[in-house]
Parts: sequence; structure tokens; C-alpha cells
Amino acid sequence: MKPNTTYAVVDIETTGTSVKDGDRIIQIGCAFVKNNKIINTFATDVNPLTTVPPMIENLTGISNARVRKAPPFDDLAGTIYSLLQGTVFVAHNVNFDLPFINAELQRVGYPELPIQAVDTVALSQILLPTAPGFRLRDLSQLLNIDHNHPHAADSDAVATAHLFIFLQQRLAQLPLITLQQMVRLTPELPRDTAELFDYALQQGKQHPTSLPKDLVVCNGLALRKKRLPQQAEGRAPMRYPLTKAQKTHLFGDDLTYRPQQARMMNQIYRHYTKAEGQTSPLMIEAPTGTGKTLGYLLPLAYLAQPDRQVVISTATTVLQTQLLEQGVQLLNTLLPHPVTAVVIKGNQHYVDLQRFARGLALHEHSKQTQLLKLRVLVWLTMTTTGDLDELHLTTYQAPYFSEIAHHGVASLKADDPFFKEDFLRFRDQLIAQATFLITNHAYLMQHVAQLGSRQQQPLLVLDEAQHLPEGVLRESRQTFDFNFYMAACHSLVSRIDQEHSLNLRALFAEQPQSDYRLQLLTNSLNDTDLHLQQLQAALARTFVPQQKGNNQPAEYAITTEAATEFFAENNTLIRQLQTAIENCFLQFQQLNEQYQHDQPEVLPTEQHVLDGFYHRLQELRQGYDLLRAWLMPATRQQRVFWINLNQWHDRGSLTFSGSLIDTRGYFKAQLYPYFTAPLFTGATLFATGKSQYVYAELDLDQKKTERHQLSSPFDLEKQARLMVATDAKSAEQPSGKQRVAYLTKAISDIVQAAPKQTLVLFNSLNMIEAVFYSLHQTALSANRELLAQGVNGSREKLLRRFMQGDNAILLGAASFWEGIDLPQEQLELLIITQLPFESPDQTTTKARYQQLRQADLNPFYNEALPKAALKLRQGIGRLIRTDQDRGAAVILDDRLMTKRYGQTILKALPKTMPPMSGTVDQITDELQSFFKTD
Repeated sequence: MKPNTTYAVVDIETTGTSVKDGDRIIQIGCAFVKNNKIINTFATDVNPLTTVPPMIENLTGISNARVRKAPPFDDLAGTIYSLLQGTVFVAHNVNFDLPFINAELQRVGYPELPIQAVDTVALSQILLPTAPGFRLRDLSQLLNIDHNHPHAADSDAVATAHLFIFLQQRLAQLPLITLQQMVRLTPELPRDTAELFDYALQQGKQHPTSLPKDLVVCNGLALRKKRLPQQAEGRAPMRYPLTKAQKTHLFGDDLTYRPQQARMMNQIYRHYTKAEGQTSPLMIEAPTGTGKTLGYLLPLAYLAQPDRQVVISTATTVLQTQLLEQGVQLLNTLLPHPVTAVVIKGNQHYVDLQRFARGLALHEHSKQTQLLKLRVLVWLTMTTTGDLDELHLTTYQAPYFSEIAHHGVASLKADDPFFKEDFLRFRDQLIAQATFLITNHAYLMQHVAQLGSRQQQPLLVLDEAQHLPEGVLRESRQTFDFNFYMAACHSLVSRIDQEHSLNLRALFAEQPQSDYRLQLLTNSLNDTDLHLQQLQAALARTFVPQQKGNNQPAEYAITTEAATEFFAENNTLIRQLQTAIENCFLQFQQLNEQYQHDQPEVLPTEQHVLDGFYHRLQELRQGYDLLRAWLMPATRQQRVFWINLNQWHDRGSLTFSGSLIDTRGYFKAQLYPYFTAPLFTGATLFATGKSQYVYAELDLDQKKTERHQLSSPFDLEKQARLMVATDAKSAEQPSGKQRVAYLTKAISDIVQAAPKQTLVLFNSLNMIEAVFYSLHQTALSANRELLAQGVNGSREKLLRRFMQGDNAILLGAASFWEGIDLPQEQLELLIITQLPFESPDQTTTKARYQQLRQADLNPFYNEALPKAALKLRQGIGRLIRTDQDRGAAVILDDRLMTKRYGQTILKALPKTMPPMSGTVDQITDELQSFFKTD
């Protein structure tokens, strides 16, 4: 790369993805960039001399009639070759565009282009590490690049050129120390992309600039400076705006006055300004569109005191970020004095700078890890939180993240090189002076004593409160995987003497008696492995019936009494396991401490070996801690246990699991004493008007809880339709070919009658997969984008594609029933395939139902029905998100109309959305009529 290099930014549209299979180019677009300016463009359609498939025509807008008028590639090859020769080829996924063009050139007698090439996907991932997505459309939206015709080569090429210019400028702005680290990693990136880093480093050395004021260099890393917000002293207390006139004045042009939101604000303020000792729990259901978040943030900002913080807990880490970046940010535009807020998550969400810096010194073979290191290097010049969630990565399962994740403030030492810059220490300083502490339900329940106080009793908001019990149960559901822990033993033994890299024996070679100590460590690991096998076999002998497998995974419930008896009978074996694991730790600790004492300096490669061994050893400790917790009688109460076998019923596959049965009594003892009587809020809290379900789940006395149910601000009578299919009689037998065939035809008929963005909700991933492939056999797949959970990628990826789609159909289950916001044209048609009753066959569900029966309560009416009613409300709540939305919901389950409990469920749904019932044919007619009035 040179100062006056011409970059040819290219995009092509093709009939498919494989030249070998006969796919051809149908359009080429190119924008030429020099000195960060577009100096020329070139675009042409190409006659592929073959048919453009309907799906490609629908995606690109390029028809067969249009390409028939265009020149074939043979006539264009000379022009394309001469235009690109001597340039650096740039593309968004260069390993598709360049090989495709080269293959086409060779097909018509030209040689491959002898030019360098750069990939803007990899560049964007590195230089825009916090971008939520890296499709060209995503990045254009993020950077406000005009990109009016996605999947048109000319538009894509110009948009990619603007993206490339931005990335070049961003690269030139990076600190010299960061560029040096990036080059030192010698990353393997697509084609010649990494050479841009070398060029940027050379330019930086030739034209040095001072470090920006908002950055600091610490031990070889460029970091963004962190500043604590200034605390104002001597301010007069703010006066709460109680009346409409006062609120309107406060809101100004920043916020529209909403009656239901104002009502919620006043309910909260009045409730928590009652005389001391008279405060009771407050429950407010605030439907979508109320402005719930600001509805509680504003009054609580006035109620908060310097010595009395507000803890806000919500269902997910994503909602935590939204609360801070949207809710608190809007609040601070309204208040005369801004409030401070800090997001609190588990330690593993934050980067440990020392562990990251140590890992940079290690040569990395994995391309994925190289890319992640580059992304983190750039991200550290941007972040003030160190929260890895900012990178929008879909999984933390990559081994690299366990290497750089924080282990908590307790793991730090005052002489650590990054002690002063540590992100968790800074977060704790923010916590000490923040008004709002924003956490999630899982973290809250694990850190009640730290977040709350029996003396000061901070204010507590439980947002999306209906998820709290379910979250506690999910966290309590743990599995002791014998094979995982046995594999850890084998891995640890192999690390002592592994041949192809640095091992413990080589590391400790100069220590006195190292061979003897390593032999003791090996023996203890082998003993641990043996005792794990023995305990697994004992569980199988005791609880697995003598019968052959039926090619289905098996699950066997174990009562608390049976588990207690088993632990008592195998107490000696369990103690032997405990001793073996403790010996492993003791022997490694002695070796490690001696080594650290003897070595004046531990090299990064050596520390990496020690850390890796200790991390795997910790996995054994965590497994035994879980087992030990279950051994305690108090922990076993209110729990159910079970074992699982694989589909062949191989006893060597046995896992042992346990879970709380329910949360009754749990919050009263573990949560509420640490806070002022909480505020519970959510869009869907109540199953039906008379249902006790939410109170029982949250450990509340209905008579002592103040309750408010706000009305929807939307005109649902005009904006929405609810329809129930009366010919869906096989819904009670939810599996099988007959049901799949019915759903396929019904969905196909409905979406063709109403060609709108469609979300189809299911109860099982198996049914989604069956219907998805069945729909692909219909004409629907030719002109509609079909997306399915469990088939096309992660939830985040599916939602992104759906939100940016046109006429897409998304099949989803579980998490798609709630927590997604798809306003206006992003979702206009909702199809619910079945009433969302949970499976009664799960071990935890069976135990819960048995517990209810013992209390003389009907499991169906006290648990299954209210749960299903709530979930249905949440599902239908996806449809209308703003006062501009219009949409229809179709339920393919006639039980709503034919069963007595169906009427109970209907009472839980909005009264302004009365159901219309009929056959699918009648429903399609009604849908066409409804959408015609758009």
C-alpha cells in the first residue's frame, strides 16, 4: 500500500454462490478511491446467458428481461480487466467477489488479476468493534452512509467505498502503540488486509502526533481515560412535578405528555412518600406504549437520597444497557440536575487488562482469536467500562474469553501493573456515588447483601418482575456432568507431560523434588477420575432401571428422600472424592508458590501454562462445590433431582441434575428484608383479573400489596385484529405429520393472503424445524425470506435479518414470545400455532404439580393455565408497539373457543381486541379486508 494507491471498491450480484455450478455475474459495480476520495465509478448489468432464479430476482430487483438487454461477460471482460489492473481490490467479503471475478475472467480467456486485495468485513470487525452487525446494510445505517438500494451492485460499491474511506481514517487515528501491537500480532486476515496496519504504522512514525487527551498509555496498552462524575454539593432538593402543568413544563420539547405515564409517575411518588413504616409493595402493570421506564425513573430520581440509592433489576443484560443508554439518558435531559447510573453485571462480563496484556505476548495460531485480540485492542481505546457485552459477541464459549475475563476485585493485587486502571475497581467507585444501580435478576439474587442493606434499605425496582421467579429457578437448575469433570482430569494429567508445547515438568524441572511432587499430583488426578467413575456407576445402579433404550434420551426423577438416602450410603466415596480434589489443589499450589518464589521474572508463555492448568483445576473445584451444596440437608429441601442418559441409555453418559421446585418463601427470606418494599412492574404481570398467580410466585400477600393496572394507550379496536381458527382441531396432539401438514398449509394460505412481515410463534424447536422444511417445499420460499430459530442462526442474527427484511417470515419459539420490539412495518402479522402450555412431562414441572396437589390445589388452574395466559398475552403484545402500528394476530388453536378454560384465557387479553373465529379460509378473507384499509 502506498500514499497514492488507487483502490477499486467492487461489488457483484450473481445468479448464485458457485461458479463451478454454473452461476454467473448479473451486475458489477465499482467505485475508485484515491487519497480517501471517490474519483470515479463504473457499473453495468451483465447478461448471464442463463436464467436469474426468482429468489435472486426478488433480492436484487434484477429481472431476466432486464439482463437480456445487457452485454455478456465476454464483451465486458477486457474493460473490467483494464479497469482493475494496477489497483488494490476492495470488497465487503473479498473472498467471494475477487475469486468469482477471476473465475469469470479465466472462463473467457483472461488471466487472474495480479493485484492485492482488502476485505472491509474484517476491517470493520476490527476498527468498529462495538458495531451490532457487519452486513453492509448494518454498517451503512450505523455510519449514516446513503445506501438506498441494497443488493444492487452499483449502490453497494459506492456504500462500501464510503465505508472503506471511514475505516482508513479510523485506522490513521489509532495511537501508535495500538498500531504497533496490531502489527506485532502478525494476524492472518483475508488477502492483504493486514498490510493496511503496516502502512498506517509507517505513516504514524513518519508523521507523529501527540496522544489524544482522552487516552492514556499504561504498560503498553492505549486506554480511554476514565473519569468519575463530579458530585454536586449543597444543591437544594428538587421539587417533584406533581401536576400536568408542572410535568409539561419539565418535559419541554424533549418529551410528549402521556396521561398513563404521568399516572404511573404519581402513583410511585405518592406511594413512597407515605409516612415511615406504612410502605407496602407496589405493583404496576404498564402496557407497551405507556413509557414504563421513564414512568418509574423520574419519580425515583426525586425520591433518591445521597445515602439511599435505587437498585433497578431487569430480566436481561441487554435490557440493562437499554435502561442506561435510553432511559437514564432521556431522564437527564429533563432533570435540572442529572443523576448518575451504573450497570452492574457478573465479573465474567468484564475484561481483565493484565490477563489480556499477558495473552498478547503469546503467538496465536487461531485466526478467530487473532481477530478477537485485534478487536479488543481497538475497543480499549473506546471503552470506559470494560464490559465485553459492548462487543456484541453472541457467545462467551470461546476459550479466549475465559482467558481474559475478570475474576473479581479480590483477585487483584495493589502492585499489579493495571491495578489503577482496572475496570471493576472503577465500577465500584462509580457504584459508591451513583443514584441508580442497574442490574439483572440473576446478579441481584446472587448479590443481595452487597446491593441491599437491612439497615438503610435502598429502594428496589423489579422491572419485568414476572421473570424473577423463573430466573431464580433457571439459576438453581444445575448439572453435575461426570464426563466433563473426568475429561478435565485427563486434560490436567496430559498437561504435566505434554510433548508438543511447554509442560509442567519442564517448567518445574529445577525445583527440588519436582518429579516426586508431580507424581503426587498425577496420582491425585487419577484418584479423582476413579472416584468420579465410581460415583457415576453408583447412581446408575441405584436409579437406572434395567431396560434397553428406545433411541430416545432418558430422564429419571429422584425424590429428595431418595437423594438423601443415596448420599448417606455413599458418604465414604464422596469424602474420598473431596480429599482427592483437595490434594490436587494443595500439590499444585505448593509447586506454583515455589516456582513464583524462585523465578525473578515469569515469562508470559510460562504464566499462560500455569493459568491454563489452574483454570481447569478450578472446574473440578466448582463441580465438587455443587455436589457439596446438594449434600447439605437445608439445600436439598424444596429441590428435585434427576439423572439423564443419552439416546442409547449408555450408563457412562449419566449426568446428575438438581433444581428448586418453586420460589414460594424464597424471596420473603432472601430478598425483601434488604430493601424498602419493592416496586414490581412489567407490561404483562396479571394472568386474569382474579388470578393469585403473580402474588404467589413473588411471595406477596395480595391484601398488603398496592396494585394498579394501567390501560393501553393504543386504539386496539382500530389498529388490531385477533382471529382464532376453528378448523385447527389437532392442536391437542401437537406433534406428528398431520399437524405439520395443517400448519404448513394454514401458514402458507395466511401469509399469501396478507403478504406482510410475519412472526410465527411455536412451542417447540422440533416443530419449527419440521414446518420450516415443509414450507420450503411450497411456492412460498421462492419469493419470501424464510427464517427459523435453530436453523438460520442465533436469536440476535435472526432478529437483525428480520428487522431489516422485506416481507420476511420468522418462525420462533421460547424467547421470541417476549422481549422483542418490532414496530410498524417490521411486524404486521402474528401467527400463534398453539396455546403456550408448558410440557407437563418435565421433571421439575411434575414435581411442582405434585407439590400443588399435596396443598389441595389444582395444578392446571393454579399453575398451567395462568402461565399460558400470561405467555399468550406476551406473545400478542409483540404486535402493536406504537400508535402508528396496524396488525393482525391469528391463533391456530380452536381450544380458545371450544374449551371452558379458553374463555378464562380470553379474559386475560385486551378487551378492545375481541376475537373473530372462523376457518382459515374465512380468516384469509378477513385479513385481506383489514389490510386493504391501510
